[in-house]
Amino acid sequence: MRAEILDESGQVIEPFTLSNCIPLSADTTIAPLQWKNTENLASLAGRTVRFRFELQRGSLYAFWVSCDETGRSDGYVAGGGPGYLGATDTVGRSALQHDDIGHTEKR
Repeated sequence: MRAEILDESGQVIEPFTLSNCIPLSADTTIAPLQWKNTENLASLAGRTVRFRFELQRGSLYAFWVSCDETGRSDGYVAGGGPGYLGATDTVGRSALQHDDIGHTEKR
C-alpha cells in the first residue's frame, strides 16, 4: 500500500506523493505510513487534506492520523482490552506485543 496527500483542490502536496511514499506491506491494525524526506505530517497541521490510497492485493479497513509517534487513535476500542487503559486508544503501539515467534498480539 502507498498513499498520497492532496489539498482541497485535489492537487498532490509535496513531498507526500505516491512516489515518495514508502510501500507498506503488513497484516496489522496499527502500522505507520511514511514518506521519504519527511518525519511526520506536522507541516499539514490546520490544513484540509485528502488521502488517496493505492493498494495491490490487499484491503484497507480504516486509517487515522495520530497526534504523536505512539500511533494512538484516541478513538474508542469497544470494550477496551489488554494493553489499553480505558475505553479509548490512548497508548497506540504499546498496546501490542510480539510473541516468541514474531506474531503481534494484543496484550
